Amino acid sequence: MNSPVDPGARQALRKKPPERTPEDLNTIYSYLHGMEILSNLREHQLRLMSARARYERYSGNQMLFCSETIARCWYILLSGSVLVKDSMVLPPCSFGKQFGGKRGCDCLVLEPSEMIVVENSKDNEDSILQREIPARQSRRRFRKINYKGERQTITDGVDVNNYLSLPADLTKMHLTDNPHPQVTHVSSSQSGCSIASDSGSSSLSDIYQATESEVGDVDLTRLPEGPVDSEDEEDEEEEIDRTDPLQGRDLVRECLEKEPADKTDDDVEQLLEFMHQLPAFANMTMSVRRELCSVMIFEVVEQAGAVILEDGQELDSWYVILNGTVEISHPDGKSENLFMGNSFGIVPTLDKQYMHGVVRTKVDDCQFVCIAQQDYWRILNHVEKNTHKVEEEGEIVMVHEHRELDRSGTRKGHIVIKATPERLIMHLIEEHSIVDPTYIEDFLLTYRTFLESPLDVGIKLLGWFKIDSLRDKVTRIVLLWVNNHFNDFEGDPAMTQFLEEFEKNLEDTVRICFHNSGFSLSLSKNTNSEQFPSSPRSVVG
Repeated sequence: MNSPVDPGARQALRKKPPERTPEDLNTIYSYLHGMEILSNLREHQLRLMSARARYERYSGNQMLFCSETIARCWYILLSGSVLVKDSMVLPPCSFGKQFGGKRGCDCLVLEPSEMIVVENSKDNEDSILQREIPARQSRRRFRKINYKGERQTITDGVDVNNYLSLPADLTKMHLTDNPHPQVTHVSSSQSGCSIASDSGSSSLSDIYQATESEVGDVDLTRLPEGPVDSEDEEDEEEEIDRTDPLQGRDLVRECLEKEPADKTDDDVEQLLEFMHQLPAFANMTMSVRRELCSVMIFEVVEQAGAVILEDGQELDSWYVILNGTVEISHPDGKSENLFMGNSFGIVPTLDKQYMHGVVRTKVDDCQFVCIAQQDYWRILNHVEKNTHKVEEEGEIVMVHEHRELDRSGTRKGHIVIKATPERLIMHLIEEHSIVDPTYIEDFLLTYRTFLESPLDVGIKLLGWFKIDSLRDKVTRIVLLWVNNHFNDFEGDPAMTQFLEEFEKNLEDTVRICFHNSGFSLSLSKNTNSEQFPSSPRSVVG
């Protein structure tokens, strides 16, 4: 069996952790860093994993663990296949993520398989699945606005412990009737500032980003994993949910106070998880939000009634309210209130812009993030340069966006953010970049929202299966579909017929392969149920 593991990484992973040199750890880290299924983990998590992971190879028809086994590790399947709780797991995939307690299910190695085994942390150690809480070693810098509107830069050495923290509860946002509320729309000529932001559209990955765990929690949820559940995992989730959210908000405040040049990738991710919940960022793509988080400056106004912007004052920033309420008083006598999550200030252009009206705080301890005009224009203008439109017969059928997941530039590629239903189906068999490794899983989870019938996908897959270069991809898609969404087939005669036809095509392909190899394979046309069960799950077995 040809190993998919880099020989150097395999050799380093085979060493006992205490025997690994710094060079070994860097080799392992580089290998893990390049794995698509680990692309959502951060550097400190991969470093911890490098010190605890090991390489193991198992023969076929071997029990990996049973239901009574105590969970002390989890697995990354590199080659082969395993059966967990009656579901097949195929590479690249992770499974068995559980923290203590009995497994609650059996795991059988179906064929010779290679895995990376990652030990769970001990009680007195940092967990790979816990977010890094760094000691503050970088410069603290944010702006404080006094009652007269004068700005003072706060740096290290200034005691700000008496400042109120970020809002304890995002439910305090004024989410009235609209799920993405914006303030009353006023024309630019009247207000002199932008009230809402519009930048691109959300993608499948953005939807996942918006449903990830609460601030302060760590997720491995986007790692492809077999559907293995247990009471212990549910207890762990409940324990995570009970975690004090104050720690998360303190981390956000700490990240906000750092100089933009001092913000690490981990800081940006921390801010990203907080900011994506605010209406001002709701319609932006993930890459735009990430870039804005990397350059934002934190401002605090302690007293109510403080003037932030005077009428006729030149605008130089875009503001988003994190806490408190501000009032915009227009020259015509009208006024409007902006709340947490709303934005005001410049529009994305380099032209000089002036405030029409007066902006003042209505409550104590108003907090904002500010984006300088040059940065705001550059980032939003960069969206157009980062998108690629695919046209067919003069119509746009797909829009790609280039994304970089870290500042090192090693995790970058294109992700689909818009497409017609036909092109979304076709993208199933196209190459997927490192920034979008779960496109197939995302599609199978969401296709019901834009397709009338799953048979539209099935017919395409049957046609592509006849093409030699696409056969393996199609087989993997069908296996994932049946394993993860069996309800799509159960009780649907048309989909059951699709699986039967796919199975027949698969048998014919196997017969031809054996014949060309000089082997004989006897398959009766009247195959009994013991050889090929009539259930759609026969495709998996």
